[in-house]
Order: sequence, then C-alpha cells, then structure tokens
Amino acid sequence: MKSKDFYWPGFVGILTSMFVIMLVLFCLSFKVFSGKTKEITEQNKRLISIEREYSSIRRINSKIQLLCSDTTFEYVASCNKFIVRSLKAKDIFVRNGADLQDVYLKDLITAGHSLESFLQKSYSDDPSFFFMVILEGYMGDNFDNKVQKDSDLAFQTSYQRVLGVYQLWKKAGIVFQKHNVEFLISGRGFDETWWNSYDGKANYFSIQVIPKENKLLNSESIDYEDSHI
Repeated sequence: MKSKDFYWPGFVGILTSMFVIMLVLFCLSFKVFSGKTKEITEQNKRLISIEREYSSIRRINSKIQLLCSDTTFEYVASCNKFIVRSLKAKDIFVRNGADLQDVYLKDLITAGHSLESFLQKSYSDDPSFFFMVILEGYMGDNFDNKVQKDSDLAFQTSYQRVLGVYQLWKKAGIVFQKHNVEFLISGRGFDETWWNSYDGKANYFSIQVIPKENKLLNSESIDYEDSHI
C-alpha cells in the first residue's frame, strides 16, 4: 500500500516535469519561428523591391533600344546621348553664331518628327513613363575660332543654337510636351567630347532622352503585412 502511495505522486511529478519541459520547448520554438517568419517577411519585401526595380530597368532599357533602332539617330554610348546621323560633324550653324544654315533645315525637321513619333509611341504603349529630353548645344574648336573658350559668349551662343533648333521644331508643329515630356535646353560651350580629333569639327548639338517611371501611375500596390509566403 505504501509503494502505491509513492508511485502516483512520483508519476504525477514526472508528467508535470514533462509538461513544463514541453511548454518551455514550445515557447522557445514559437519565439524562433516568429523571428524566422519576420526575417523571411523582410527578405520577401527586399526581393519584391529588387524584382520591381529590375523590371523597371528592363522597361527603361527597352525604351532606349527603341530609339537606338531609329535610323535617324546615332547613339553615342560613351555619354548616353544621341546625335542626328545625317548632321554628324556638319556645320549646321553659321560660324561663330547661332543662326541655322538653310541647307540643313529639312534634316533638322525630319529629326524632330522622328523624336516626336518615338515619344508619342512610347507614351501610347505605356503612360506610366514620362521622359526628360535634354537638348544640348556645343561650339566647334576650329569652326568658332573667334569665340573665346569658357567665355559667357561661348555658353550663350551654344544655348542659342539649340534654342533655334527647338524653335524650328515648334514652328513645324512639333510639340513634345503633349507626350508627358519635360524638355530642357542647355548650352555646353566648347565641349571636347564632341570634337573630331583630326580636324576640330564638332557635333553641334546632342539629344539626351531620360525615361522615368511614374510610380503613381504604375500603382501595383502590395500590402506586405498581408503577404503570405
């Protein structure tokens, strides 16, 4: 009888100890699992963000490749800018001045229409993209030899040159802003990047097209708090 009295309290004690151990193990497992879940959720956020950024970069590159395939323009990879292929190293402006040479007006208008068509198509295909177009003017080393380098006149003249191109396009009915475009005009003065090393000839203006994604329009919202793995 006495042995039975000792058996049941001992058995209950063992069960209680095992329950406490299991409870502690459960609490530890739950804490570790919660930590892992939080870590996986954060990692999932980063991966989704990287995926969306990569997708955006691919879409931007596809826009640039579309303009690169246009035979009107030539892409200068060293500075990510375009020049008009038919006007490469041509003296499209008067010497030491900003007036356009009449013989090149047709090529300039053709280039303006090609750029407008590209922007219109890109906007029609994907309105979530907008573009910054920078029109930059330059001086030629030997061609503009009466204008002092790094002078105000050099920068003013190079600016007036591309302003004249923009005004020519506007007069021809070419309007870029209706295609969700921000248009900037810049005068770079004497920029040796665009000079021919043999004869000092220059490409007297360049076009930089910078596509940007409007994230408000491209609103594929993701609620990370309710995301499941």
